[in-house]
Amino acid sequence: MSTTSMSEAMRAVSAWVDLSVAELMTLTPMQTLRAVEHLEAATAGLDTLRRNLDAALDATYGERIRRACAEAGQDVGLVDIDADEVCLRVAIAEQVAWDQTQLAAMAARIAKGGECVEAYLDITYDIPETRWSQWPPTLRDSFARARLVTPGPPTYRLRPRDPV
Repeated sequence: MSTTSMSEAMRAVSAWVDLSVAELMTLTPMQTLRAVEHLEAATAGLDTLRRNLDAALDATYGERIRRACAEAGQDVGLVDIDADEVCLRVAIAEQVAWDQTQLAAMAARIAKGGECVEAYLDITYDIPETRWSQWPPTLRDSFARARLVTPGPPTYRLRPRDPV
């Protein structure tokens, strides 16, 4: 899809955007393929545009935003910046990460005290698939009953059929 420009893709997508599911079902397979290709190109272009605009806003207003946060005594929340004829409202969300080593130690203390760890912590065990695939068969066999594999949602990829 590298030969389709973002503006071409956006024009093409705009022709399909108001179609219902029933109308989309009437498209030929080749029309569906083209619709998917244009949608993917437009989505990639819009994602790039969003990242670039966010980077430009941060480069332009980032220092003012950080200063306004410091003046308000906040690291997160809403900050309003006056940008000439525009009021720029910036939402700074919390991103929480837990130190797993410290949580494991706390869980051990809770259990040692005779309390139910699950009353305080959500505990999830996971084996990354990359690690699982590298284990020897004997180790995999011992864990296999705990491994539940279910189908995920379908992902559709269309391409033109090769000429016969």
